Amino acid sequence: MLKRSDFFYNLPDELIAQYPADHRTDSKLLVYRDQSINDSVTRNLAMHVPENAVFVRNNSRVIPSRLLGETQHGGKVELMLIEPIPGNGDATWKAFGKPLKKMKPDSKLFFNGGNAYIEDRVQDEDSPYLIVSFDKSWAEFYSWIDKVGYIPLPPYIKREKAETAPQSTDAIRYQTVYAEPKGSVAAPTAGLHFTDDLIRTMVNDKGIEFVDITLHVGAGTFLPVKSEDIDQHKMHFETYMLPSASFQAIQKARAENRKVIAVGTTSLRCLESFFRLGCDTHSWDNYLDLWHQTNLFIRPKTKNDRFRPGLIDGIMTNFHQPESTLLMLISAMFGYDEVRRIYQHAIEQRYRFFSYGDSSLLMF
Repeated sequence: MLKRSDFFYNLPDELIAQYPADHRTDSKLLVYRDQSINDSVTRNLAMHVPENAVFVRNNSRVIPSRLLGETQHGGKVELMLIEPIPGNGDATWKAFGKPLKKMKPDSKLFFNGGNAYIEDRVQDEDSPYLIVSFDKSWAEFYSWIDKVGYIPLPPYIKREKAETAPQSTDAIRYQTVYAEPKGSVAAPTAGLHFTDDLIRTMVNDKGIEFVDITLHVGAGTFLPVKSEDIDQHKMHFETYMLPSASFQAIQKARAENRKVIAVGTTSLRCLESFFRLGCDTHSWDNYLDLWHQTNLFIRPKTKNDRFRPGLIDGIMTNFHQPESTLLMLISAMFGYDEVRRIYQHAIEQRYRFFSYGDSSLLMF
């Protein structure tokens, strides 16, 4: 049985991308097909995909979900919002707090232009979190946080000085060009490589069709797997929705033997979670255009395990952290030993890793 440590690999620090490429399509692209590995660049993506393929992309927009403020006694605190709690009243969120010992239930936190009330502190064994409500409606909250919040960069991306979203270049580059509905607290990073020009080229030259899904990425994507027994790891829930038009395009492509390619692991998790909803009855109509939640965790049990998703033929994805659930997911899809070979090639060829790094196109 595979353990967490089986997914460790040595990565030189200098290969952890601290900033994106100068231009989105300048990033390298590793192409894997029929057990063959080739090196390319994202601007040439159209050369490596079949004609009339369907690309499924996550259009969720990242919100500046990191907040810096004070307690009622003047102590400095930080909130990282991780999941909205729906309701018709004040905007309420699950959040990680730092330092947690200063954040007690029934106390207030003060931010620039807004306050939060700590309703509860939940002692989850893996990652304790807070329930906080803000003194704003949902519409007021999103308008406010766009001005005072900080871009929720992952901890391996270092910035000497934190800047609020309006002053930060990360507000543009840590966002896809096609982002629409607000809700993610981490970027669907495979989509960061696309530009309007690249999309237009793929549509015009290869007849590629782009369809959107929405999965609001939670901060759980940053959380490490702590248990050596990976079956003990708990995934945080994320909210997703598959529009009817997108599902119809995917089904039409599959009926016509055209390839369907997920842009990123978030798109894959949305599609696979949705597929499983109607798998028993082979009927999905009742689940379309509705919000659902998923904590799907796909991982291989042994080195020989292979997982084939229900709706896709390939995935475009960045290179993931050692021992992460995302690396486990890719290993389940393409084989433990094959993924280690792919990653070793990427390291030897000096690919840049993680959120702001290079990408790969992996085809079944």
